[in-house]
Amino acid sequence: MDSSALIPDSTASDRRARWLLAGLLGLSVVVAFLTESTYDSGDSIKHFLFARDAFRYPMNYLDSWAKPLFTLLSSGPAQAGFIGMKLFQCGVVALSAWCAFVVARALRLPAPELAIVFAYAAPDYFYIQYSGLTEPLFGLVLVGAVALAVTNRPGWSAALISLLPFVRSEGFMLIGIWAVYLVWERKWRFLPLLLLGYVVFSAVGAVVLGEPGWVFGHNPYKTVSVYGHGDWDHFWIHLPFLLGRIFWGLALIGGARMLYDCLQPERRQAPLFRAELLLIYGSIVVFVGAHTIFWAKGLFNSFGLTRVLTVTAPLFAVVALNGLTGVSQMGQTLAARWRIRIAIAAAVVLFPAVEPGSDFPWQHDFTRPPDQQVVENAAAWIRKTYGPASRPLAYEFPYVAVATRNNFFDPKTHPAVALNQDGQLISLPVGGLLVWDDWYTPVEGHVYLDKVRADSRFRQMWQDSLPRHPQRPERDTTRIIVFERVR
Repeated sequence: MDSSALIPDSTASDRRARWLLAGLLGLSVVVAFLTESTYDSGDSIKHFLFARDAFRYPMNYLDSWAKPLFTLLSSGPAQAGFIGMKLFQCGVVALSAWCAFVVARALRLPAPELAIVFAYAAPDYFYIQYSGLTEPLFGLVLVGAVALAVTNRPGWSAALISLLPFVRSEGFMLIGIWAVYLVWERKWRFLPLLLLGYVVFSAVGAVVLGEPGWVFGHNPYKTVSVYGHGDWDHFWIHLPFLLGRIFWGLALIGGARMLYDCLQPERRQAPLFRAELLLIYGSIVVFVGAHTIFWAKGLFNSFGLTRVLTVTAPLFAVVALNGLTGVSQMGQTLAARWRIRIAIAAAVVLFPAVEPGSDFPWQHDFTRPPDQQVVENAAAWIRKTYGPASRPLAYEFPYVAVATRNNFFDPKTHPAVALNQDGQLISLPVGGLLVWDDWYTPVEGHVYLDKVRADSRFRQMWQDSLPRHPQRPERDTTRIIVFERVR
């Protein structure tokens, strides 16, 4: 790295890092209270429901889809409602940004505090704070394990990364990178710690479920995805928009610098070179590469959701800082290099707000999305028409549970959307309501509108729709139709 250009006062760097983190965390918390956004209306809400109701339904803590570690850590904050979940995520992102700073400082990158700025500047990563999704916690465990490794705590790093699969299933792949790293570094005695998470959660499952092999036995992801497949370049094309183009450009430069370092024998002998190469760059390549394969081949229920890449944002912040180090070397003096860093860092923060096609969050207006607005309208109509008494509601759209205050986990109040061999809806009693939407119900429940309308047991009672993209109403709409089972 550019050790000659290091800011000499590391204490000042630490102080700037604390002030930056405090300011950005404060901004995140303020936005959490102002925004009505939940990032999406599906998985984000469903994870929140699993966490919020875990005290009442303890088996939620061992639900493979909901992810045990995420549910365990978020269930307390979720008792305060979705704002509690948002504040939990704000804390997770802040810790992740701090870990990125710790990694950059350990690697002796100039101005390591800018890693905090870069982490927050990634548009989709900032926006995902206001969700119930697992990606931020996965990113924290990942960058936290890297921070432990580069600060000479390999045992703690191995133990922490062993928990990664219990936040998201891709963690099993990244554990393999840590195994290669520990073997390469001849730190054999820490290898068993990579199994710690699996052993602990398997033991809990053996006691509670009577199934010691539940971790793999309850895998919710089918090998062949029901969502089809897509293009090989899908994720790579979206990375510039998820990170911001200037951020992405710096990351490319950082990656090129690492490739160049791999060709330098003296660089390869540096104490942290292997950790940097494998745990930072290797994790990014493996994670993005794996999702590329899953989507292109239609594996493991991949839906091509680019939001999964946000888990790499804290690591990308370090890579981009490495790229900035290379760019700043154009300056002839330390002061000139410092000015270059500040100017480019400012551009990283500001450019996503104006660049075309950006995923920057305030383009979503921080308002309730149209699909949730329609569900709120449906819930208001149901309360007005049928009164406050709870009726059984069949639905696939998770936000219906929030809007109607329906118990998502009680099969009596929320009967499953299930079909018989003739394609007819079963399990919903007479007088119950089917809240049909035009995405989750047909895609997840395989209940199609023409089938319900042709079924004489159901009567259409209400419907409403709104454009999914208010700025482009011609593209498509989100529609909710309420049916009552009359016989």
